Amino acid sequence: MTNTNTDKKPVLAVLGPTASGKTALTLELAKRLNGVIINCDSRQIYEGMLIGTASPTNEEKSVVPHMLFNFLSPDKQFNASDYAFAAADAIKRVWSANQLPILAGGTGFYYSAISEGLGQAGSDEKLAAELQKELSEKGLEYMTDMLRKLDPEAAENVDINNSRRVLRAIEIVKSTGRPFSQNQPKQLLPEAEFKPIVVTRPREELHRRIEERIDLMLKEGLENETLYIVNKYGRDAAALSSIGYREFLDYFDRKITLEEVKEQILFHTRQYAKRQETWFRKKPGVAFTNLSEKSALEKCLASVA
Repeated sequence: MTNTNTDKKPVLAVLGPTASGKTALTLELAKRLNGVIINCDSRQIYEGMLIGTASPTNEEKSVVPHMLFNFLSPDKQFNASDYAFAAADAIKRVWSANQLPILAGGTGFYYSAISEGLGQAGSDEKLAAELQKELSEKGLEYMTDMLRKLDPEAAENVDINNSRRVLRAIEIVKSTGRPFSQNQPKQLLPEAEFKPIVVTRPREELHRRIEERIDLMLKEGLENETLYIVNKYGRDAAALSSIGYREFLDYFDRKITLEEVKEQILFHTRQYAKRQETWFRKKPGVAFTNLSEKSALEKCLASVA
């Protein structure tokens, strides 16, 4: 890859909503550009969660090198700050091998943390404990409404089905007195020049692909994968807040049917895909590629070069 700015080092990023086709595109780009694929998905970091997160297969990993996939125990916490430091280290190692780092995933906070920098807000343990207690007493919907009143923009971009992210956003806004988006970033890789490509699909096609993916996950054993994690790490494991896993908890308690599990996963995944697209469309300087077009790959290569 030719970089016109000799003072900068290139980092390519293939981003976009779930089921849009990022994996196949990223593999092809990595093969053609001597690239190493670095995970930028907050769920594909967990070990033992291969089906429900649509993690790269062993066959895909054998084609080109992959980094930061499936390395963390499901009961461990891992936030955007943790990711930024891990990704910065991975990117530097790829550069040192004279290869192109290619971030791949759909977690907007992760990409922002590494490309734009980390916020200066630390953690307020007392406030965090108070918010956690309030969540237990009043529920997630109440906390989401609180975030909307404090910072409407944050509520639009945070995964409002993920209690940890909702509470963290409230904590930052309350402790800094500033909107979540103004949390003064600190760049970890000032020498990097990021080239983001966001892949898209027409809405109906994306919805169809999402449903097909969920059907395949259920067929491949998502229920057993979830049950294994519950039995090994407990229901409070951090990773079980993920879409595709948390919906099974009521099923295991015989409160809903397997068909209702599928319907809930489908609904939540479509919601999440919409939030992902909204997030990336608000970012300046992002190239969008409709993967439904036959010439999409060549357009991506031309855009990168």
